[in-house]
Amino acid sequence: MSLYNPQQLITDATKGDTVDLKQICRSLQLTLQISSELTDLCRISVNKEQKVVIQLNENIDKRTKFTFVAISAAEYLINSARVNDTGVTYDIFFLRDIHANRATNLIMLATRLAIPEHIIENIVNASEIQFTKQVNDEIFDIDEYIRQSDYLPEFIRSVIKQSSSSFLVNTVNAR
Repeated sequence: MSLYNPQQLITDATKGDTVDLKQICRSLQLTLQISSELTDLCRISVNKEQKVVIQLNENIDKRTKFTFVAISAAEYLINSARVNDTGVTYDIFFLRDIHANRATNLIMLATRLAIPEHIIENIVNASEIQFTKQVNDEIFDIDEYIRQSDYLPEFIRSVIKQSSSSFLVNTVNAR
């Protein structure tokens, strides 16, 4: 169980249209490490010095790395005991299922650690408008946001409305 307040971490790290994920990692005392020996894409675990380390496969691209850092930080906040005990490894199959798992606690929190709430709201609203084919000149340009983002498109498109994520953040805070 984590002693950190996710909502406060997110609030403190949000600057305009971005969340400073590196600041969140510093606050959580998570160390990032690029690994040439890691056969999976990412692993979060405790090293010999008892520090929590997010290892990233050196062969993955920048967007995949940022996405896994957000997911790993969320994992640590939700399930620090598992991280401390056995560690958690993510592979290509996990990555393929991100969108299908968007309603899980892990992905809901990870998207909040990476994307400000007001941007998430714009993405959800724009998606709903596109789905209903309403014409609106002020539709948020999801594709442009994705082009400029440090995260994988399928991760960004996995955001869900605030009410569900607020329940999650409050639940994590109550632990």
